[in-house]
Amino acid sequence: MSKNLPEVVSGGSGFVSGIKRFFSVICRNDIAVSRTNEFFHMPILAFLIIMLLTFEVSVPVILISLFCGVEYTISGEDFPEPKKITFKP
Repeated sequence: MSKNLPEVVSGGSGFVSGIKRFFSVICRNDIAVSRTNEFFHMPILAFLIIMLLTFEVSVPVILISLFCGVEYTISGEDFPEPKKITFKP
């Protein structure tokens, strides 16, 4: 986890505080891609940027990988119990 990022306090309500919270969550948490062993582990923000820059390739690759048993795990400060994204027919 990056300790040099500013922490967002949950004061107030509104669009701007929601955007701050969203960016805080995607910067502080990680995504891991694994099957039998871990392929890679990176912050969610980096994963989203790569996915958006290579959209035409990354979306089919992610969908095909889910059918092949690859597991995406989101973990970090905001997820006390890791969230697993997988497809098991």
